[in-house]
Amino acid sequence: MNRVMKPLAYYAYSSMRQGNQIEVPIPYTIMGFDMPVFLSFEDIYEFINLQEISANCILVYMRYLEELCRINGQAEKFVFVSPSLISPVRTDTEDAGRRERADNLLSFLHDAPKERLYLVPHNRGRHWVLGVIDPWEDLVLYFDPLREKKRDDFTELMNMALVDWKITTGEGIRRRRDCKTKFSNRPCPLQEGSVECGYFILGENGLDM
Repeated sequence: MNRVMKPLAYYAYSSMRQGNQIEVPIPYTIMGFDMPVFLSFEDIYEFINLQEISANCILVYMRYLEELCRINGQAEKFVFVSPSLISPVRTDTEDAGRRERADNLLSFLHDAPKERLYLVPHNRGRHWVLGVIDPWEDLVLYFDPLREKKRDDFTELMNMALVDWKITTGEGIRRRRDCKTKFSNRPCPLQEGSVECGYFILGENGLDM
């Protein structure tokens, strides 16, 4: 076990096995409203043992990165969007609530200044990917540890949100000759097992920080 993990492991085994949890406040800038996230013993156990990572762990790491951006004077450059707002809850319906999820994303993009990037972890069904959105360039960078080309829900979600954004900002009129959002598959460490995707996405979340 990594020595950095040992104090966390000690605390988890000594204080959390009876049901105690770690409460972490998540600000409105990530969730759209202020709310706490509670890390359970299972969350910590899976994380320190490099098992399948929970959405709560990813949320807490995003909270850390946002604070790091503030300390480094980069708070205006990056916005982190909670995966719970844009990942499908059910995959047995045709669009898995895509309209509502696109509206959630649009609420973050609404007043987007130029040169701001939006980091959007997305779980498409027990697999984590990451999108980095530059709305003013009409560009979405896509990081997938499996390097698969299939990204149907993600693509449709991004297109719905960005089309609405272009309409509300007038960008759709300015770009009437070419209104299609550009998607770019970006290099990402190749996942060899079945559970590493979440950890790779944590690493990609730290782009240029």
